[in-house]
Amino acid sequence: MLYETQRAEVAEKALGLLTSGLIVNTSGNVSLRIGEHVVITPSGRDYRTLNSGDIAIVNLKGDLIEAEFLPSSETPLHLAIYESNPDVTAIVHTHSVDATAISTLLDQLPAIHYQMVDLGGAVPIAPYRTFGSKELADVTSKALQGRSAVIMKNHGALTTADSLEKAFSRCVTLEWCAKVYLRAMSIGSPSTLSDDQMHLAKEQFESFQKKRATFKPT
Repeated sequence: MLYETQRAEVAEKALGLLTSGLIVNTSGNVSLRIGEHVVITPSGRDYRTLNSGDIAIVNLKGDLIEAEFLPSSETPLHLAIYESNPDVTAIVHTHSVDATAISTLLDQLPAIHYQMVDLGGAVPIAPYRTFGSKELADVTSKALQGRSAVIMKNHGALTTADSLEKAFSRCVTLEWCAKVYLRAMSIGSPSTLSDDQMHLAKEQFESFQKKRATFKPT
């Protein structure tokens, strides 16, 4: 079986989305790019019983390479993002409650917390388009440029990375920030961070990454 290890990882992360509450039922999808191929969750399958053989493989044109079940309805969205973002090798898409709620209220999730540095700053909200459509793929991949997270109006959220672990972590961060913003907004007018403040936070993150990489225990 092609890419058995990677397909097992996709199945595991799909289950993780369900158990963490980032999705309900099968309302989300996960994929990994491996060269010219993409392994992606199937359409309408119960994530609690997924195994590596259930995960579909398509090429970057969307042609089936190996599949027991129909690939996710959002396969065109994943492929469009991989095409326009060559450094991206992992995508996680959810219908998480707070990010989806934000999608109905705002045109952008402001920088409510410095951890949004990892998402590329304030998170854009792509215009509404029908799920599974080329139009959704186009507007979402365009909004994602220069970011690792995007929210789709009246739909859900999506994060990208160079690993599934990181893409999953970014989905968790995005949902937490959406929750913080909604809670603050229910009480008053949330303060947000400026571009300069986010730039300084990014420099601080990079500084600590270098320190961790060079740290030697005593």
